Amino acid sequence: MLMEAKGITKTFNKVKIINSFDFTISRGEIISLVGESGTGKTTFMRLLNELEKVDAGTISITGDFLCRMTEKKTVHYSSAKERNQYSNKIGMVFQDYQLFPNLTVLQNCVEAPIQKKIMTVKEAKIKAGKLLKQMNLLEKKESYPKTLSGGQQQRVAIARAMMLSPEILCFDEPTSALDRQSSNGVGKMIQDIAATGTGILIVTHDIEFADEFSSRSISSDTFI
Repeated sequence: MLMEAKGITKTFNKVKIINSFDFTISRGEIISLVGESGTGKTTFMRLLNELEKVDAGTISITGDFLCRMTEKKTVHYSSAKERNQYSNKIGMVFQDYQLFPNLTVLQNCVEAPIQKKIMTVKEAKIKAGKLLKQMNLLEKKESYPKTLSGGQQQRVAIARAMMLSPEILCFDEPTSALDRQSSNGVGKMIQDIAATGTGILIVTHDIEFADEFSSRSISSDTFI
């Protein structure tokens, strides 16, 4: 088991949108969260990536805990060191990609591992080059995001997320702006990543995409 989340609960404006939800993901598994807008899908993904705080629950990836419930039924977030170990095991590709506009493609990729002191500049550039080659973007390494197409920006975002070799990779609406052919290309890319043993979590409105490329789908109706 790569990730285990137990009893996840989240309330906004006194409205409970996720209530005591349990979730697991295994190595190489592709899980899609499907459902209507506003039902908590992206919120759940953000909770796993520590972009939001849970009101209750325990979350861990291969023994490193983001947070856990105490005997007094309160949430305790782990130390900064342990949370950093956890965060290195999970990556997220945002719907709008969130590339740094003032950095080149290569700089976008190497920023995190260098800042986290996980790799030297040389090591990071070598790994980024390999990933960009896999994404057919090596010739764009000195380009800036604004000069790239949406599909190219998405592939840069995927390469950047993979720089830390995450055990879990999350995608927020990866096909929202794509036609069916392009969506299938993204699906096959995700399957290739999963084949290396990475667990994949996808938030999507695209039920056809989820049915075609997921190991299993979870409806956001089960959050409550």
